[in-house]
Amino acid sequence: MGSYLEIKYLEELQQQYASVEFDSEQPEPHIYVGTEDLLALMKELQENPIWAFDRMANITSVDYKEYIEMVYMLYSRRFDKWVTVKCKLDREKPVVESMTQVWPGTEFEEREIFDLMGVEFLHHPDLRRILMPEDYTAYPLRKDFVPLQPKIEGGVLKWLQPKSLS
Repeated sequence: MGSYLEIKYLEELQQQYASVEFDSEQPEPHIYVGTEDLLALMKELQENPIWAFDRMANITSVDYKEYIEMVYMLYSRRFDKWVTVKCKLDREKPVVESMTQVWPGTEFEEREIFDLMGVEFLHHPDLRRILMPEDYTAYPLRKDFVPLQPKIEGGVLKWLQPKSLS
């Protein structure tokens, strides 16, 4: 089952990376990190034997309307410890480094997040839509999602903005 990474270790990471923050009042405080430090922090957590977070257990994103948040849940089999790393992204242009550079197994999840939430993953080896049509311009898991209307013009399927009901 494992336990959560202790505060003293989070404080060490906070000293190493300027953008790292966490709420020490929480029983399982998440690490919040800026996009500028995210990749370096993740490499440190995975590669450095004092951390040994060798498994990316889960990667997802959340739409908070004001911003998009990336959520990474890491596990260290060596120490039987968990940690959650979160990163806020600009909602209008959500861009973040791909974690395939550290955990190649995140390729599929990042493609899914790109397809359904519109997050662009820099340096991803194959970033393209995986569930929706390639020419679909909306993101179905965003809170402001309005389904596009299919229309065939000259034998070609096109996606159109729905007409207003007012």
